[in-house]
Amino acid sequence: MNFDEFKTILFPADEEVVYVLCFKRKGETEEIPFYVGESGRGTRRLSDYITAQFAAPTDFKVGVVVKELQAAGAEVLVKYKRTNERKIEEKNLIRDAEKMYALLNNETSFNYKTADQTIQAERFKAIATALLAGTHPMRIISDA
Repeated sequence: MNFDEFKTILFPADEEVVYVLCFKRKGETEEIPFYVGESGRGTRRLSDYITAQFAAPTDFKVGVVVKELQAAGAEVLVKYKRTNERKIEEKNLIRDAEKMYALLNNETSFNYKTADQTIQAERFKAIATALLAGTHPMRIISDA
């Protein structure tokens, strides 16, 4: 078989991981972190961001930002590593990254039962636009 046109990924496993979502602006090489997370489900956690269910606020906000970055031509990348101390490592990564970067981790969440989905989508699209522009996104008060 000829696999020249194929890309290879490791098959996802249930493993303890910490991860950082980054993006590269179109035509640039700098990888800019915008979200830090941890999971006991390994990289399968990323599928939650693809579906971006409104009833799961973190999945929604990350998913909306990822889709908006991709729609603008940015590459969204995942850096991850296995760890037995994922909560501690996540906390340390957030602390270190937020010294230089605006992270979605610090954005106010919302109550999906009372929030307006359209307003929240626009809110996170605006944050993605600010990330692409290289401006520090303002914290926007949610309608929760």
